[in-house]
Formats: sequence, structure tokens, C-alpha cells
Amino acid sequence: MSCFKPPNEVPRDGWKQDSLGTYASPTAARMRRILAVSVGVFHALISMGYSDSSLNLNSELFSWNTYTLACLSMIILVGGPLRLTAFAHLGKNFTFQLGPPDTLMTDGIYRYIQHPGYTGQIVVLVVNLALFLRWDGAFGCWVPRGFRSTISGWGLVFCLVLVFGILRRLMMRVKDEEKMLKDTFGEKWVAWSRVTARFIPGVF
Repeated sequence: MSCFKPPNEVPRDGWKQDSLGTYASPTAARMRRILAVSVGVFHALISMGYSDSSLNLNSELFSWNTYTLACLSMIILVGGPLRLTAFAHLGKNFTFQLGPPDTLMTDGIYRYIQHPGYTGQIVVLVVNLALFLRWDGAFGCWVPRGFRSTISGWGLVFCLVLVFGILRRLMMRVKDEEKMLKDTFGEKWVAWSRVTARFIPGVF
């Protein structure tokens, strides 16, 4: 849950352009936390047997197996640590809404990645979608039994469209952030950006 909670208050001097807009506001962050907790608790209750829609559910999503272990490992060992490490390294300069930082962080994890917080966030998001946002997952409890065959296969399409939309908006935010850093730190940021990856070392 700490991945969805703003580590610091909204900056007093916000940046003039922020593509995320209200999505990065404290209210939006609070709503995401409530939604994440609700889905997680509901999934846990189903795992304990509190469901009368078992015909719609994939039992492998609610038990310990290779798939669920892989999903949870990605969140616990990759996504979560990346996000929280970014929080820790940036300290007071990490805010959900854009605001000019007082220091350009270039050590620690920032020696290798320019946006570790976003990388961690995407890992957590995609894995949560793969584990929770499925017609044969927790949402299956609200799908009429006869309707399951009609929507079969569309869940993947919906998730792909959702992820594409989020990534597109995120890249707009990244460009806003990079412009802010370039305007604030000039050639120092340019030199650092040339020797570091944006999201994944050696890839992108």
C-alpha cells in the first residue's frame, strides 16, 4: 500500500505543466488505495471460501502455485522495492504532483535508472492486473454464470487497452518531468540523462 501513498505533501510551487493533473492529487491517491485494499481483501476472502460463484472462478488464482508465487514475487521483490527505494532516495523531493526539486539525484539507484519509481509502479500495476483483474478472478463473483462465455477473451483485450492508456499518460508525465529537470538543472541533467537508462538498464 505504501506504493500508492504520497510520501510527501503536494509541493507549494507546482510545475506549470503536469499531464497527470487530478490523477496525481491526494484525493485520487486515496481512492486508489481504497480500491486496491478492497480488491485485495475480497480476493483473500474468496481464497478462504467465502463465495457462491465458484463455477466462474479459476481455483489456481486463489491457491499457492507457480503463477501466484511469480506474481507476488514480482510485486514484493521487484516492483515494491523499486518504488519505495525511489521514495527513500528522493526524500522530500518525491511528490505525486510535479514540483521543482532542490537537488538532482544521481547516486544510489539513480546511477542506473532515471525513473525507478515509475518502473516499480508499472510492475506493481501490471502484476496486479494479471492476478486480480480477470473474469475468472475476483470479478467472476459479479459475472452471471451464463454471461461468462460471452465475455471470454475480452478481459485480455480490456487489460491491454487499459495498460496502453496508462503507459501513454505516464510517458506524457515523464516528458513533463524531464522538461522540468532540464529547465531546473540544465547541462547537469543532460549529461546525467545520457549515461542512464530511463526505465530499464540496458534496455530503455
